[in-house]
Amino acid sequence: MNVSHQPMAGNITLVQLDGRLDARSSVQVKGVLAELIEANQKKIILDLQNVPFIDSSGLVALVSGLRLANEKHGRIVLCGAQSQAQIVFRLTMLDRVFSIHPTPIEARQSLL
Repeated sequence: MNVSHQPMAGNITLVQLDGRLDARSSVQVKGVLAELIEANQKKIILDLQNVPFIDSSGLVALVSGLRLANEKHGRIVLCGAQSQAQIVFRLTMLDRVFSIHPTPIEARQSLL
């Protein structure tokens, strides 16, 4: 899993994930989210466009990041989820927990 992040206008951070979000990569993703939130980056967009697969460990990493963001009065929104990820979010009802958008631009609009 490759994880990169870059600042966007409006004090928003775009985090781009590339690869499977599973037991092997979930610790890395959870760590990056925790670092950003602890560094006072309170508006985070997670771009899942290049994530072909998410398992339960990956979901735990995302929910942990969301919980930490909420505790710090921040927000995490998702974008670009592929069909497999969309199904997983629906089946686990996490589509009711996360704000999920088709593109980073739409996700950014939701944070402004």
